[in-house]
Amino acid sequence: MGSIRLVVTVIAISLSFGAAVRHSVAQSSKAANISTATPEIADDQAFARYQRVTAGIVPPKATHSPDPPYPELPPDIEPRGVVVMLIGVDAHGHVGPVRVVRSSAQAFEKSAVATVKTWKFKPARKDGQPVPVQITVEMTFAR
Repeated sequence: MGSIRLVVTVIAISLSFGAAVRHSVAQSSKAANISTATPEIADDQAFARYQRVTAGIVPPKATHSPDPPYPELPPDIEPRGVVVMLIGVDAHGHVGPVRVVRSSAQAFEKSAVATVKTWKFKPARKDGQPVPVQITVEMTFAR
């Protein structure tokens, strides 16, 4: 099938008093960084118990983040793709709800969602205590 190049970017919103931005790094198996962007879908009821990463919250750190398998594609689909997902990470570091925010092809979605559900994290922390948070994960597929 050829080699798979995967870029995984973990993104979490970090605001301080609505104006200043606090940056930190959440690790994954590939590239990872924190951004101030979060999708509006974050208000979905499935994510109601998951906080956004704000000032005073240390973002989760991926401890087990395998690459997704490259999916079988129909011949008319571009061999490169991107899937952006909003995920909930609970206070134990397990992935909870997963919602696809944007995808270049449905064929990549199944692989990305199934894989991110197996990821494990060092939980986010607030005042030294683990807290459930929502983060955005972007997976880029290429042959």
